[in-house]
Amino acid sequence: MATADLNKLQQILANAEENDAVLTQIRKHVVKINELMTELNAMLEPGFRVEKKERKPRATNGTGKRPGRPKKNVSAE
Repeated sequence: MATADLNKLQQILANAEENDAVLTQIRKHVVKINELMTELNAMLEPGFRVEKKERKPRATNGTGKRPGRPKKNVSAE
């Protein structure tokens, strides 16, 4: 009888630890959802304007070639 109670107690403790881990994950996700909802509400306001991102110019190289994979040299026999 005592071993059954101990086994049940160990099982309850293991389940409690798993549930605690799940609850912490849920809390983190709820915080992210709240942040995204505030961003969405800001976007839905009538005076919202999209901020244009500043793009960096491409690095200039002396050869004038575009970046990429070099072509294969086919050797004729």
